[in-house]
Amino acid sequence: MTDPYGIIDLAALKKPAAGAAGGEGSSGTPSAHEVAVTEQGLEQLIADSQQIPTLLLVTSARVPEGEQFLTSLRRAVDAQGGAIRLATVDADTQQRVAGALRVQQLPTLLLLIQGQLQPIVQSVIPDAEVDNLLTQVIEVARQQGMELPEGQDAPQQESEEPLPPLIAEAYEAIEKGDLDAAAAAYQKQLQEAPADAEAKAGLATVSLMRRTQDAELAAAREAAAQQPGDLEAQLLVADLDMLGGHVEDAFGRLLDQLRGADQETKDIVRARLLELFEVAGAADPRVAPARKRLANLLF
Repeated sequence: MTDPYGIIDLAALKKPAAGAAGGEGSSGTPSAHEVAVTEQGLEQLIADSQQIPTLLLVTSARVPEGEQFLTSLRRAVDAQGGAIRLATVDADTQQRVAGALRVQQLPTLLLLIQGQLQPIVQSVIPDAEVDNLLTQVIEVARQQGMELPEGQDAPQQESEEPLPPLIAEAYEAIEKGDLDAAAAAYQKQLQEAPADAEAKAGLATVSLMRRTQDAELAAAREAAAQQPGDLEAQLLVADLDMLGGHVEDAFGRLLDQLRGADQETKDIVRARLLELFEVAGAADPRVAPARKRLANLLF
């Protein structure tokens, strides 16, 4: 499938359109690291993405749960203390910007990094997943050589309980890009508290990041398309889909591998799916149907 987001169609903005309106962006209290995108500001936003990764949310007041999603993004972006910028596009008042971004449905969340636009998801992300998403974005940015602030100016909430020491150690390791140390910290936490849901999800997420950190998306997709029977190729693309927020695609690709599979393949796919379920979180509405289908295919 052709990626509709690879190039921003700035040519679509060169000629003024009748009825093109300005806008104030989304309602609510903006993040300290947020900008409302207009036609005039889009090219500057692209230029700025050379220094700071930017989450670009195209949404509308008509989107169910859209305001809550925006609030979650604002909270998470503020917590990173300037390491990530949030840019919002009101699709109702900035129709030509949404058109230049080739948005097909609302909400659409994109990543703008070093002048390149990458799709993340075309739906509302559960609040529990937003922080993990930003952690992954920062890791991608640092892998590409971007120098980001460590978030010292992130707002601290006095009512929050301190993190368990090993969880805090894992977070710090992730921020430094040391995924091996993060995994080790999560594993130690699980040895002490085997039922710790945060540690389980964290370890699964770090494992996903480690498996995909040297992967090239286009090459991986081409290999999987050319070799549909290559289980490792399919596992890698499923991981990349998960990392990019395409949760249903990731689940579906792995579940499809179970049809007529031998026991060894079933064991491998089942283990990977259970890990990706942890990454998504039990509250994600896509997990329960996938678990049910997994059970039907296995038994």
